[in-house]
Order: sequence, then C-alpha cells, then structure tokens
Amino acid sequence: MTQELGTSEVNPDEYAWLGEVLGGIGVGRPTQYLVRPSVAEPQLLLPLQPSKVTAAAMRRHHDGRGPKEKLVGLAAELAARAGLLKYAGGEVHELAPFGLISRLADELNEPDLIAAISIGPRRRNRKPVIQLLKPSGDSVGFVKVGWSGLTRELVSNEAHWLREVEGKLPSPLEAPRVLLRHTDEHTDTVVTSPLPIKAALRPPPPMTAALMLGLARCTGSDQVPVSDLGTVSDIANAAKVGPIDLPALLERHGHVEVEAGMWHGDLTPWNTATGPDATLLWDWEFAAGQRPVGFDLLHTAFEKVRRAQANNEEAAVRTILNEASSILRPVTGRAVPQPVVDAYCDLYLAELIARETRLAGEGWRPANLGPLDQVAAEALRRRLAA
Repeated sequence: MTQELGTSEVNPDEYAWLGEVLGGIGVGRPTQYLVRPSVAEPQLLLPLQPSKVTAAAMRRHHDGRGPKEKLVGLAAELAARAGLLKYAGGEVHELAPFGLISRLADELNEPDLIAAISIGPRRRNRKPVIQLLKPSGDSVGFVKVGWSGLTRELVSNEAHWLREVEGKLPSPLEAPRVLLRHTDEHTDTVVTSPLPIKAALRPPPPMTAALMLGLARCTGSDQVPVSDLGTVSDIANAAKVGPIDLPALLERHGHVEVEAGMWHGDLTPWNTATGPDATLLWDWEFAAGQRPVGFDLLHTAFEKVRRAQANNEEAAVRTILNEASSILRPVTGRAVPQPVVDAYCDLYLAELIARETRLAGEGWRPANLGPLDQVAAEALRRRLAA
C-alpha cells in the first residue's frame, strides 16, 4: 500500500488502518502526499500535485483564527502554489489510490477526484476527514468516515441533523448539505457539500446570542420540566458508569420548567466562519434535540475559556458557574430565575460528563485536553451536595 520516500520509519499499523477504513486499494495511479508531522506519525496527508490542489487543501478559514494565524496560513498557501510546501515541514510519502475515493469519484461523477486526508492524532473520536478536490483546486465536498462504534455513531448523528435543519436555519446561518451517505457492516460514510468560506484578515464579529437562539428554535421548541428533557436519557446512560448522581439531580431540578429545543453541540469559533453574507456552521456530530435552549450559549463561553490555554478546564467550569445568569439572559430577554439558572448549570455539567464518559469508551485520552470529566464531576458533586 505504501512506498516510503521520507526519512522517518513508517508505522505500518497506521497505514494499514487507514487503508482498511478507506476501502483498500482503488483504481488509478499512486499519489505523492506531504505527510505531517512525519510518515511515522501521519495526521495530515496533503497531495503534492497539482499545486492548485495542495494550496486549496491548505486553506483554513474559521472564526477562531487571529490575524497572525491567517497570515501564516496565507504564506503556506502561497508556498503550496509555488511547489515549495514540502520544504516547510513534513515528509513525502507515496500511497496507492484508496478504494473509497475511486467509488466516490464514480458516484459524484467526478472522475479526477483528489483527496486531502486529515486523520489527526490518536484520540477517542479519531476518524478520517477527507476534502475532495478537482485538479483545478475547486472543492467538491467533505467526507467523514466512521469506523468504530463511537465514530460511526457520531457520523450518523451529523448526517441526521444536517438533514433535519436543511431549509430551516434562520438567515444568515448556513450548514453543509448531505450529498451522499453509505453504510456497511464496517463503516458509515457521509459526504457533505463544501461551504463558500471566504478569507478575511479583519476579525469577524462574534456569533450573536440571537443567532444561537434562532438555531436552537429552528426545529421547534416547547416548555417542559427538566425530567422530560431528552438529555436526561443520555445522562442516565452515563450515570451507569460515570460519576453522576441522577436521582439527586432530578430531585433538585426535575420539576423546573425550561424551554427545550435543539443544540449544535459544539458551537465554537473553530466550527464557524462569519462572512459578509452568511455565518457558516459545520461539525454537527454532537447535535441533539430536547436540550435546554441556551446550551449553545453556555458551551461557546465554556470552550473559549477552555481553549485559551492547555489544561484550562477548571477555569472554564468556573466561568460558566459564575457567569451563567448573564450568559443565559438572552434566552428570555430578562433576568432568568435562579432555579432555572441552577438547573442549566447542573444539566450542562452532567452533559459534559456524559460526553466524556462516552468518549472514554474508545480507550484513548488526549493528553492536551485535560481531565474534563473529573473537573465537571467534582463541580457537579459539590453543587448537588450543597
């Protein structure tokens, strides 16, 4: 499957896994990739020819990038166009064509498809994410391949919610469309449309609370007691193996009424791109219904603090607990009653624990994310004991 042209020793298990997940060997000629950070530790595979494709695969536009990051990205794109990118880090590695790409070329009627492949570091939700490109550099779509129990569930969930919100998102929100879906006994593959992301050096305005709430209500919402929320079933599953005292949570908040709608599940500046005409949203893997309207407000605030530096979970949790009243005020347009604020906080902590418990089932804990489940669990324990 491989012919090594770099200097590092190839890890055969990594490429065997990738080849198996991407359908074995397909039709066509081998492709030379720039593998980053190295052929021994493949995380990003950039096709080196044509240079327009390499440059297009280097583009990264999202609201979480500052001016410096944008300038570095632009320099990398220019280097790719000039054929110089391979001198800026990474190693060249040749791979036979993948069967999945050959099949998608036929199904999309794009015979000359070229794939840029991101697999990231070994982590609990690791999966191939593929950008499909024409030789001109134009993007045809993006592919996610779920290969394990967890990743198949995430990919399937994203496809469901992208179809659910199609035609319902409030202007100017836009999300990808599902172009193709393929499932078999081993993988779940979803192809989504590209989004018209435009580069801009000027920092975009933050996504407004009104847009987040419009998103939460776009599939409908209603007032329900906490005990009837869909999130309770997920928390109950996590409570079987994780540190959540569900009876205490429901005793404290079960009778409290909240507005229930949907939430994106990972609405952060890294998953949005704001332009003059639209705000683009991607990565819907954790989207869910019957969640308290305003969860996206809490999660955005949480992640901004969490990602400010490594192992910043405690500061992020403190931010949510200390500032929840002001964060949630747009939900009603006035001060939210304290019992409702308390219910939101405890439910959000439980949601974080449930998510981490679910991810932990894959057996990998990323060293750079910190012990979120432990931090959230301790905070929830203290609050329910008070």
